[in-house]
Amino acid sequence: MTRLAPLHLLTGAPGVGKTTLLPYLLEAAGGVVVADMDELLDDGNLLGVPIAVPEAAPVWPAYNRMWGRVVGLPRRAGHPVVLLCPVPDADEIPDGALWDGPIRWALLDCADDLRVRRLQARGWTQDLVDDALADAGQGRSLIPTVFSTDDQDPRALAERVLAWARGCA
Repeated sequence: MTRLAPLHLLTGAPGVGKTTLLPYLLEAAGGVVVADMDELLDDGNLLGVPIAVPEAAPVWPAYNRMWGRVVGLPRRAGHPVVLLCPVPDADEIPDGALWDGPIRWALLDCADDLRVRRLQARGWTQDLVDDALADAGQGRSLIPTVFSTDDQDPRALAERVLAWARGCA
């Protein structure tokens, strides 16, 4: 089997700033392939199938497998990939559990009060905000490499994330 270039999974709970950071990562990527798992969705749907709702949980494994194939294409050509993705469950962390190795995980995180303000500004209900806070707590318990989005310049943050992906941080 062809040796794959590294996959760098950059995760974070809703409201952390993944979407805000994405264009800065793309601008500074310099040979690193950058993608966001939400990029293929159209209003939370993929080919008319709802993906971004809790009721879609039964199809999430197939969606993850699809993304494994998508990121496998540049990786087998020797290009490292940074993939922005949701907070994993503990059983998804080890190499081979969900993603073919080598993989590295990092967490985008922010203060809970900042996350709440961001999500409330989007019109999220308290139940959805509470779910996002629970996801953030899960990410903190699982992933030791953390990049804070609190008061961070997104351009500088993108450079730090890419340095990590290139093995320089």
